[in-house]
Amino acid sequence: MIEFSLGILGLLVLILLRLPVALAMGLVGFVGYAHYMSYSIAGKMVAGSAFELGGYMLTVIPLFVLMGNFVSTSGLGHSLFRAAYAFLGRLPGGLAVSAILASGGFAAISGSSVASAATMAKVSYPPMRSFGYAEPFSLATIAAGGTLGILIPPSVVLIIYGILAEQNIAKLFLAGVIPGLLGLLLYMLAVMFVVARDPSAGPRGEAMPWPERWRALRDVWGVIALFALVMGGLYGGVFTATEGAGIGAMGALLLTWLRGQLTLQVLRNAFLGAVRTTGALFPILLGATVLSNFIGMTGAPEILADWIYEVEPSPVLLLFLIVLLYLFLGCFFESYSTLFITMPIILPLVEAAGFDLIWFGIIVVVTIEIGLLTPPFGMNVFVLTSVLRNVAAGPVFRALIPFIVSDLFRILLLALFPALVLFLPNHM
Repeated sequence: MIEFSLGILGLLVLILLRLPVALAMGLVGFVGYAHYMSYSIAGKMVAGSAFELGGYMLTVIPLFVLMGNFVSTSGLGHSLFRAAYAFLGRLPGGLAVSAILASGGFAAISGSSVASAATMAKVSYPPMRSFGYAEPFSLATIAAGGTLGILIPPSVVLIIYGILAEQNIAKLFLAGVIPGLLGLLLYMLAVMFVVARDPSAGPRGEAMPWPERWRALRDVWGVIALFALVMGGLYGGVFTATEGAGIGAMGALLLTWLRGQLTLQVLRNAFLGAVRTTGALFPILLGATVLSNFIGMTGAPEILADWIYEVEPSPVLLLFLIVLLYLFLGCFFESYSTLFITMPIILPLVEAAGFDLIWFGIIVVVTIEIGLLTPPFGMNVFVLTSVLRNVAAGPVFRALIPFIVSDLFRILLLALFPALVLFLPNHM
């Protein structure tokens, strides 16, 4: 345990010194592994781990990222917002509810919270401001809606969790559907709560005639068809998650072409974006693998698991402590780093406690979502403040409180009723 403690301390010091997370994890893992074996064997371990990253299963990551990039450039964000606004805009706070609903639809085929928040900022923020919506409330709505991107499948974060926890990615995707829809509903209720307290925060929009509503709805047929194709194939066992990613990427490409948005520049940006995102993720995955190998050598997971067996804390207490840990880490790290750093340590504990790892993964992802909204480093808030200049982050963080409360309530519901998570994967 001494080597394990020194390794974790060294990791935290390197991160605080602003060394890239991937390099910090890899360096600590390499030196720690060499301490037990030798530098020569540690080097071979790193090379072997890097070689394994070229495996067939991991192609699911760049393919789903490519799918999301095509969706981002096809103009579907505008179509989703127009369709939601056509039906809900006339309600009190209708534009904010429309932004939440459009974010959920965009998340269903982009898989990225940051992409969802950035796209919806450009699409829904101008009309919300033109109707007199309060600026902090408008941005808080967009930031909260964007977090659905890492839960509603396909989700890159769920893919990473599935790889680290060795769980079926297709089942994880299905497990995220009901919690994602629940989050969508609770965010809408949070908007209604804010507007009920202060009607001036979210005035009504314009009423749309029915013919215009149906025209707006026809513009989003591609989103529905693409989501149904990928998720229907996974649920029915027609193809694997990797095959589904390939089909989804091709479907998004065809959808972009059918919408008249496919140009050489769009192709270039989509493929380069997928390369950049994958190039940023895979070094972190390699560093996490090297660190995990070192942690396994220390025997710390077995010691912690034995401690769980001896102390026998209640599952409720253990889950509460883990959620608190992720809420704290979410204030300082982005989603991927939080997941990579903690999984080698947390997974043996939850396995020893007998938790279902599919259910636990959804709890973790929902908790990580909250970190995207909390100061001092709420990723979605700072994405919005970078996209929209001259916007202060402080008021936005305060306006996010009702959405964060709704997320905490969602975690409570998922903990009390695991069937909300496990119903679909159990019937796969």
